[in-house]
Amino acid sequence: MSRPKTSAEQSPEKGPIFFGWWILLLGALINGVGTGIIYHSMSVFFLPLKRDLGVSSTAISLLYGAARLEGGFEGPLVGYLIDRFGARKLILIGTTLTGLGLLLLTTVESFFTFFLVYVFIVSLGSNAGLFHPISTLVNQWFIRHRGLGFSVITASGSVGGMIMAPLLSFIILNYGWRTGAAAAGLIIMAVAIPAALPLKRSPEEVGLHPDGVAPPETYRKASNPGSPVAVERAFSVRQAVRTIHFWLLMACICLRLMVTVALNTHFVPLLVWKGMSEATSAYLLGFFALLSVPLAIGLGWIGDRWNKARLSSICILPIILAMMGMLFFKGETILYVFPVAFAFIMATAPLNWALIGDFFGRGSYATLRGIMGIGYGAATFVSPIYAGWIFDLTESYNIVLLTFSIIMALAAFFFAILSPPQPPPAKG
Repeated sequence: MSRPKTSAEQSPEKGPIFFGWWILLLGALINGVGTGIIYHSMSVFFLPLKRDLGVSSTAISLLYGAARLEGGFEGPLVGYLIDRFGARKLILIGTTLTGLGLLLLTTVESFFTFFLVYVFIVSLGSNAGLFHPISTLVNQWFIRHRGLGFSVITASGSVGGMIMAPLLSFIILNYGWRTGAAAAGLIIMAVAIPAALPLKRSPEEVGLHPDGVAPPETYRKASNPGSPVAVERAFSVRQAVRTIHFWLLMACICLRLMVTVALNTHFVPLLVWKGMSEATSAYLLGFFALLSVPLAIGLGWIGDRWNKARLSSICILPIILAMMGMLFFKGETILYVFPVAFAFIMATAPLNWALIGDFFGRGSYATLRGIMGIGYGAATFVSPIYAGWIFDLTESYNIVLLTFSIIMALAAFFFAILSPPQPPPAKG
């Protein structure tokens, strides 16, 4: 067995670049392409699919909602498999399945067939092979820089969305959504499969330590009382789920995702309802993704030095104000405020995922996140469908915006009162 390197040997200032940064770069590349397509760019398919398949907004929303629900039920098993077999295998299997599923979508002729392929092939693969295993890698390789690491991964998805949303919108509007789906599938497989091959499960696997420093330095107690992590916790799954902190954190994440996933799904239709063209709305989607990049990186850096939960609470406030503004103010100005506010709330995602590691450690991260996935999978199944159903009934998003503002206010409150659990008692 190789000897773990000392702090001096691994110090970025005194030696080669810590291998964890290369892991982060490869994970960001995979996530940037995959999430940029599957999550950030799906809104540009919404109206073309609605027209071509001859279905309602509720039906298209059901499609995206069911994909989220499937991911929630899949989460505990995927989390267990990641903790058991490592992230690389799940990434290779999942991204291949996603790419092939997108190619298969080009052959479907009915909404029912589209539903089956999208939910049980594309979504199954993306939920197993993208953000979940990549975030587990970040949690394994970093402790002191966990917030920054998660922010880089989240920012990569935004960069991917910034590139892929206008690109796919151009392809769809000029050549049809089937050509767009085929292009998306080929791009995912061409990038993700080779990028996943060099990934390593943990720093210990190659004789290193998290963050590239020895444990006494890694776990040193912070002098700032507001610092998010004082020690590295090591909760088992059973210990974690017995704490109120786990369930409160799960509630916070579920409430945030309930709104952000629905808004992301209805981003283009929402702006079109307010008077914008589809093409302009797609470019605003790209602008939102672009703005999310520096915000995510900046909030991740701040979160490693301050309280991640309080920071998440503060950054929810702009989207509440923007949604209320869309309710009560007319004109295009508020439509340009909306993507800015949305970027703030989306930039808190890495802080949320990092909190799971901060609170409960590295060993059971994927399994714990998978358990939480049941909750936010159900929440994100309901919310896009609710938004589409209300629009079909009223031809308006007013009720939706009011409901989502209330949910976001609850999320901000719960994040504000969230605190880490006490470390579990040492065994023996």
